[in-house]
Amino acid sequence: MGSFRQILPKNTVDTLSLCYALTLIHSVVILGDFFVAPWMKEHYGTTNAQILMYNVYGGFIYFNVIGNMWKIMTTNTSTIGIILPTLLKPGWNYCPVCEANAPPRAFHCQTCNRCILKRDHHCMFTGKCIGYFNHRYYICLICYTWLGAMFASTYCMGFAWTILGEFSFYNLMCFCFPIFLFLFGMLDFYTAIICLLTLVSTLFWAIISFLIVWHSKHIIYNLTTHERRHNIFTYNLGWRENIRHIFGSKWYICWLFPWISSPLPGDGMSFPTSGNFENSKDQ
Repeated sequence: MGSFRQILPKNTVDTLSLCYALTLIHSVVILGDFFVAPWMKEHYGTTNAQILMYNVYGGFIYFNVIGNMWKIMTTNTSTIGIILPTLLKPGWNYCPVCEANAPPRAFHCQTCNRCILKRDHHCMFTGKCIGYFNHRYYICLICYTWLGAMFASTYCMGFAWTILGEFSFYNLMCFCFPIFLFLFGMLDFYTAIICLLTLVSTLFWAIISFLIVWHSKHIIYNLTTHERRHNIFTYNLGWRENIRHIFGSKWYICWLFPWISSPLPGDGMSFPTSGNFENSKDQ
């Protein structure tokens, strides 16, 4: 039970964010399976085989989203459990909170209350920091969430507008502000929920599109958020090697499923620099 408590979010914001994400994901799944699918069969003559194909595709995305969230939350990417040197090595830093030496690229997270190896940022939707050992799962999470949000948005958009009726300024306001119109008694609960889930899926797709573009540079140049902000490109080993340092030795296939083993080339405490890496290739 103690280990289960350790993977739970540490503060209220993270807890609410995780609950919000899980509620949204499963609400969209229920909407698609029990409302949109029958509507498609009735209005477009969609066959059972086509519905099955949609369910298989949606299920593949669902299990990857949930699986990668789980791996982020359960993968230890901190200095906890690691024997750290008592003498401060070159490039290392002393963490006054942990009262221990921290390796290069490691930073202390106030929320997690521990030093994170190759810390990128704190993800409030999982309540965990993204670091050396779970960076792969975070990248896969946002990519599969992007696919899921796009699928849900396109899958549900026609259904939502069929309920609203023909396009008009009033119906557009109903789609964009369903909660407000419901509170003022101008929209029924069922229509408000359908519009809200479709709208949020569309907004999430747009937001995650930005995240994918943002983190693509981290992958290509082997950066963390701190290094990007301070223009530190010390660990850029070339795009192919940089990908291997995030996704591991089986980078070409591990993105298919979070439980595919893909060992990373390092230990999260020492990192080859661009100069040293080029010299080692020349020898």
